[in-house]
Amino acid sequence: MYTLYYSPGSCALIINCLMEELAVPFEARKVDVEAKEHLGAEYRKLNPKGKVPVLVTPEGPLTECLALIEYLCDRHDPGHRFLPAHGTWQRARAMERLATLSTEIHNNLATRFFHADAFSDDAAVQAAIKANGAAKLTAYFRAEDERLTGDYWSGRKEPDASDLYFMVVARWGRWLEQSALRMKNIERFFRRMTGRPAVARAMEREGIKPFGVPIS
Repeated sequence: MYTLYYSPGSCALIINCLMEELAVPFEARKVDVEAKEHLGAEYRKLNPKGKVPVLVTPEGPLTECLALIEYLCDRHDPGHRFLPAHGTWQRARAMERLATLSTEIHNNLATRFFHADAFSDDAAVQAAIKANGAAKLTAYFRAEDERLTGDYWSGRKEPDASDLYFMVVARWGRWLEQSALRMKNIERFFRRMTGRPAVARAMEREGIKPFGVPIS
């Protein structure tokens, strides 16, 4: 049995959705980020970085979405529905998509927009960093909206792990002045993804709705 530590609507939602898609049994434990639970001594025993997600496996705790995606798919996706087989061009391309989302969009641009205080204590500098992040994220989503002419962001006939990642990142984009979720093709993709039963179950577990309205 696995245990997934998550914060609602965070990148842990990617793993929550993936485990639902793969029908992998697990226990979900909410981490109260607002109360700084992720920075407490007990949580840091699981993840010294003080972040979500953490997946407690039979071998021990594992962190970072890319690592969790590979771990879960290699063990529970024999048909390679969500991540292609090792050693193939398709696997490399899938990892390229995932790495871009993780490094350039999630941990770079989204961090500038949502966590400008991580870069400076100066309010004016923070405002400039956030504005820069917002501009670059908006440009990114506009370009992806133009490119997204098929059913799924990955370009596949059926969704893969990178589609789950892009879905979550696009959901964060609702906070931009031009909401990513109101861009025509991204909205169409997002509605298709959130209409999947596995994604709906994951969101219900986290107490969130697709377009950001809390479940009362």
